[in-house]
Amino acid sequence: MITTLTDTTASTINKQMIEMRETFGENTIGRVLTLIIIATGDVEKPLEAAVAASHEHPARVIVVDAEPEAASSGLDAEIRVGRDAGAAEVVILRARGDVLSSLDTLVMALLLPDAPIVTWWPENAPSSPVHDVLGSMSQRRITDSAACADPLGTLKRLRRGYASGDSDLAWSRLTRWRGLVASAYEVPPVAVPQQIQVSGTVDDPSVALMAGWLRHALGIDAEVLPPREGAPDCAGVHSVRLVREDGTIELSRVDDDSIVMKLPGDDTGQHVTMPRRTLPELVTEELRRLDPDEVYGEVLASTYSSVGDAATFATGKPEPRDVVGPDADAVAAAAASATAAQLAAALTERPQAHLVLTGGTVGTKTAAALPEALLAAGVDCSRLHLWWGDERYVDPDSAERNEVGVRESLLAPLQSTAGLPARHVHVMPSPADGMSLDDAAAWYGQQLDQMGGDEPFSTRGQAFFDVLLLGVGPDGHIASLFPQHPGQRRVTTSAAGVTDSPKPPSERISLTWPVLNSARHVALLVAGAEKAGAVRDAHGQIDPWRVPASSVRGLESTTWYLDEAAAQTST
Repeated sequence: MITTLTDTTASTINKQMIEMRETFGENTIGRVLTLIIIATGDVEKPLEAAVAASHEHPARVIVVDAEPEAASSGLDAEIRVGRDAGAAEVVILRARGDVLSSLDTLVMALLLPDAPIVTWWPENAPSSPVHDVLGSMSQRRITDSAACADPLGTLKRLRRGYASGDSDLAWSRLTRWRGLVASAYEVPPVAVPQQIQVSGTVDDPSVALMAGWLRHALGIDAEVLPPREGAPDCAGVHSVRLVREDGTIELSRVDDDSIVMKLPGDDTGQHVTMPRRTLPELVTEELRRLDPDEVYGEVLASTYSSVGDAATFATGKPEPRDVVGPDADAVAAAAASATAAQLAAALTERPQAHLVLTGGTVGTKTAAALPEALLAAGVDCSRLHLWWGDERYVDPDSAERNEVGVRESLLAPLQSTAGLPARHVHVMPSPADGMSLDDAAAWYGQQLDQMGGDEPFSTRGQAFFDVLLLGVGPDGHIASLFPQHPGQRRVTTSAAGVTDSPKPPSERISLTWPVLNSARHVALLVAGAEKAGAVRDAHGQIDPWRVPASSVRGLESTTWYLDEAAAQTST
């Protein structure tokens, strides 16, 4: 049976599910887990896989189908029980607009009590699943890098954001391959190979992981080769060759259902049935074991290196330039004018533009100058999104919050007369939102991901933000990344909670190094002789640990907007 609810709520959905279970005599006692599916494309294909897997793993399946850019906000739902849901009960949530800002609250009301939670992204995998708001509440987090636009790039990002409990279907596709290779290797006499070759589809993550697994297990580099001539037209691994002194172990796929295995001294070849695995089979396997797949994590780490030096994110970009004005007001006016021009140019190339605001004296003055500058530049504010580089984790109306400082000067005029939609103002959470500091940071990172920032934040040489405004402290800090502070080391997530801040208040939320370095244009706003030393140090080499202000660069430009006092020792 299928029931559809329009403009509903989580409590109404839960009540309707209870009524439907009572009608059909269903119960939740036999459900062993909650499976959350984050759908960004076709809902039915992953849902069919989940329903098929439910015959082995009875579950409550919650499908989140998000429309962040919908003209209106609301929640529709579709509930399936009985034969329409296999051995599961299915809830499809179609969330529109502002409802997406509270996905965790929405889903939490529908979770099975005292049961494991698994979150699956059939496509568009987040770079750090454990820092996703829904991923953070899950024991297992499943991605599918092969279904993403850039499979190997996605796999590299997953390595950077890996946490115990993560897995990827590209790894599950290798289960039978790994078992067969291990069996062939152990046929006496056992000998360590001198050379390893893996051939398969170019840019396929399963091929990369197979080579990484062999390298990890045998300590020998594996050469990745394109498919051999006459190889079957299918994705993934085509063959594995282990070259030894006494001969070669070779396993080659000949069609979708079988491979041929050759061993040293036996070139005749033995056909082994090994059908290509379907999506339901892969999902069923993943749900079979909910404990962390530590081998996957080890192989992922050995296949791709991590970024150990935050300076990496800022290197290889155009050198900064200085624009000097007589005072803070002149600095703000120049920065606002340039920002407006850059946003106007961005909107001629893309449907939306993204601006990151900052706090501080000059940052607040710049924000106050922006409405007039945006109007003069002809910026269509209905296509503009506003973000913050950091925020103090204090009461929502506290004067210490950066957002409060621009409500009247920037937000009010843009919303009342320039057509800026309220949903395009992305304010960082406060304690009043009922989240812990880390959960609030994860929530903000999720908002960035939902708008499309995930890939640029985790791939050098790409940009999401069009303009990033940053203030600079006398100690050289930017956003809430302070010199020699452990909060700097958080690079696996988009936004991070900062505790024990050297500057009050002690708790803050800040964008991280890879995110701050994913802007086309960066503007650093500085005024006052007390900051001249920080400006001078930041004009030296890139040194994030000692001088954070030295370590944010734009892909197209980085400009220091300085008053004469701050610029006196910058060169």
